Formats: sequence, C-alpha cells, structure tokens
Amino acid sequence: MTFDCKEQLSGVATLDFYLLTECDNFPEVLNDVNANQVTFDPEINNVEATIQPDSITTNFNNRVSANGELWQPNLSAKFITRSEALDQLLDQYANKPGIAILCLNNGFKKMVGSNLEPLYLNYNVAEGSTIDDGNASTTITITGKMRQRPVYITA
Repeated sequence: MTFDCKEQLSGVATLDFYLLTECDNFPEVLNDVNANQVTFDPEINNVEATIQPDSITTNFNNRVSANGELWQPNLSAKFITRSEALDQLLDQYANKPGIAILCLNNGFKKMVGSNLEPLYLNYNVAEGSTIDDGNASTTITITGKMRQRPVYITA
C-alpha cells in the first residue's frame, strides 16, 4: 500500500440542501460507487442571499453500539442577508425531509442523508440589537441520523 501526501485544502466551499421531492433515482443501497445516480430537480426561485464567509460548519458525530454505527450529522451556515423572501423560502424547506450536498474546498463532493435516512433543515433568525450589530443573521441547521458515513459523489 502506498500513500501520497499531497496537500489537500480543508473546509466546505458550498452547502446545498434538496428536499426529497427534488431528488430521484436513489439506489437501494447508497454508496460511493452509485451515489452519482441520484438526480436532482430543484425548485427555481429568485431569492438572493449571502452566506457569511467561512460560516459553513460540519460535524459528524458517530457512535458505535451493539446495533452498529450511528452517524449524526450537524451542518450549519449563517446568512448575513436578511429579507422577507429568504424567510419565506426557508419556511418552504423547514422540517421537511431532504439531503445535503457538501462541496469541499479540494473539489470533492459528499452526499449527506438519503431517501431512507433524510436530514431536516431548521433556521433561526437573530434580529440584533443595533443597526450595525454583527450578530444579526439567519442561521440554518441541518441535522439527522444515518447508519453510514456521508458518501462521495464522483460525477
């Protein structure tokens, strides 16, 4: 076995969330080889929003028990954009089953969740206390439970 130790960039460049109704063609057992078979048909909207730089965080807690491994993804991002349209769009996605696609800074893509083990998006609006309050934001959180690690998408 040979290992090549080239530098790889860390961090997540983009985070996409798709409702299960926007995804199709899930294989019976999702893995690194067949994950690219899943097709996406997202709803088109005209809402523009800016994510705070370097605010996308990922945490994959995994626990091992007698029943096997359980992964609990916790993904989040913070919008600096505030608008009624953004809140209305997030309302359409809140508490509905979906999956997340992570595009890492090194170009790899990972699918988190599946049709059998979906994730759920929630959001929180912090109004701030002054006109220039840096804490005023909208934070989305995507959580769930899975029996396997996130799978790579190679297409």
